[in-house]
Amino acid sequence: MKIAALVAFIVLAFAFASFEPITSAQNKDITVRTENFPRPPYSGATYYIYERDGDVICTKLEVCNKFGDCDITYRKGIFKDEVDVETGDPYGTTKPVLIRKASLRNTSVSPASNLFRKNN
Repeated sequence: MKIAALVAFIVLAFAFASFEPITSAQNKDITVRTENFPRPPYSGATYYIYERDGDVICTKLEVCNKFGDCDITYRKGIFKDEVDVETGDPYGTTKPVLIRKASLRNTSVSPASNLFRKNN
């Protein structure tokens, strides 16, 4: 009986050790805001800028033509394509909007969600 209890304790200890602790950075709210740029002819670029505590953690770039065909890329941290840097200020912006925690993926489940970790 004592051996079974010891084995159960060791199994549970290893199981809990494999979980990553939630850091205070992971508990902070994540917001998204947008910046829009024109792309000739008849197309546009929209940047979705994801931030945590004022730091940019991921940038999604969506470039769509007039027919609604879009190319999407994700970059870790802040990113702006050279074409849009040359344009200057964005033609349109939105204020940051809070992303509900229930909408975010669990970082221990999805490698793609590593973009939302503070120290990667």
